[in-house]
Amino acid sequence: MKTSLFITLLFTLLCVFGIYAQDSKEKTVKVSLNVKKNIPFAGEDKLLDVYNNKFNSRNKKPVMIFIYGGSWVSGSKEYYTKMGTLLESSNYVAVIPNYVLFPNGTIDDMVDDVYNAIKWTYKNISKYGGNPKQISLSSHSAGAHITALTVIKSALNLENNGKKLENLPPLKDVTLMNGPFIFDQDFISYTLQGTGSVENATATSDPVKQALLQQLMMLYYDDKEISPIEILRSYEHDSIDNHFNIERFKFLYTGKDDVVPESSSKQLISEISRTSKAQFEYNYIEDLKHDTLIRGILDDNSEYEEMFLKLIKN
Repeated sequence: MKTSLFITLLFTLLCVFGIYAQDSKEKTVKVSLNVKKNIPFAGEDKLLDVYNNKFNSRNKKPVMIFIYGGSWVSGSKEYYTKMGTLLESSNYVAVIPNYVLFPNGTIDDMVDDVYNAIKWTYKNISKYGGNPKQISLSSHSAGAHITALTVIKSALNLENNGKKLENLPPLKDVTLMNGPFIFDQDFISYTLQGTGSVENATATSDPVKQALLQQLMMLYYDDKEISPIEILRSYEHDSIDNHFNIERFKFLYTGKDDVVPESSSKQLISEISRTSKAQFEYNYIEDLKHDTLIRGILDDNSEYEEMFLKLIKN
């Protein structure tokens, strides 16, 4: 009975999360003239783009690395040129890396990619007009999960793919938007209750992506090693004294998110504050859905552009 319930919940989650697995045929790519594309950051097949308007400042600029979502099975830096352009036009040097997707890689492989992209940025961004002492990250949905896992595992020198991660250089802000930080039945049940049905769960027409997401969720269901929340639960009160090498965590949750429960962010905040003195900020916007803010940026909506910039700048 329990297994049957789980499979039912998982199928619904699969369909609903499919809404957020981008279909490349449906995306319009906006080309920026201020972008250096396809820079290798960890071997020839790991690529990132750097956005910078080198004519509007003589000083090194703050750097923003953006880690996109896509349900761990889809997504590409090519879809987010408008995010890069928005950041570049707002006096940032923007870095948008690709990371391996399931089934070509595991969640540990995704962590390796984000980790290496951050290290590359620290070592190289001054050549592109960025200040390596002012590096921040922003991330959404599955990207927020991978980002949180990366910065926490590296700060604690935990193993990833059988190798201990070294501390990353100090980061300014790490912004985590609508992230699923634990893969338990409560997460799946919330999605089922929030959507009520699968009638609208057809925004991605690619059955391959849907099948891949089902495989991933079954593989990682209740896996404590890929949950930032569960990792921190194994640590004593006030036992982490390096603030995760982050000046401040920023969380965003939106009130009409029927994919990820608010408890996901709140539980992670609770564990961060229990185990460390790290600073954090919690932002709540009542009337937005899971991906309203990011899709608004991709649609050139100035209201959502300003909302995002206010979030990362404050």
